[in-house]
Amino acid sequence: MKNSIKNLKKQSGIALVTGLLFLLVVTIIAVTAANNSTLALKMSASMQDSYRSFQAAEAGVYAALGLAGTAQDPFHPQNYSLDDPVVREPFESIVSNHPLRNQAAYSSDVHDVDVVLIATERDCPRPSTARGGSSVAVFDCDYYRVESEHVEDGRAKTQMELGVIKTVIGLN
Repeated sequence: MKNSIKNLKKQSGIALVTGLLFLLVVTIIAVTAANNSTLALKMSASMQDSYRSFQAAEAGVYAALGLAGTAQDPFHPQNYSLDDPVVREPFESIVSNHPLRNQAAYSSDVHDVDVVLIATERDCPRPSTARGGSSVAVFDCDYYRVESEHVEDGRAKTQMELGVIKTVIGLN
């Protein structure tokens, strides 16, 4: 009994100090790992928003191109004045169910598509034919710019533009 009491008095608490230091190191590692994983989740969510917004803006450009040749053709010239460029909104007549809006999942997104006339009845950028002929003065071209913008409140915003050339035969 005397030996066990002597051994208890000789212990100075080194095991306690070592255990506490080990717990401190493990806690620091765990907090750092949690912060890194939170940052990675925020970054991936931001990239997902950015990709979704880019794809929505791109869909707007191609949806406007898809209207070419239809009754709502935004590339049909009508009394243009190049001093005051004509801006058409190809989807403005569609109020309740916009074809570029996913209302079930994202009700706050705004999608704006405009078609702007840049120039009318200009020479077309066509190469000469193999026989030495040319299409200059046979074809004229109208130049347009399709602008698409996608915005989600508190999320990503993307703007996209695409140039369009419409060939018109025999205006001269």
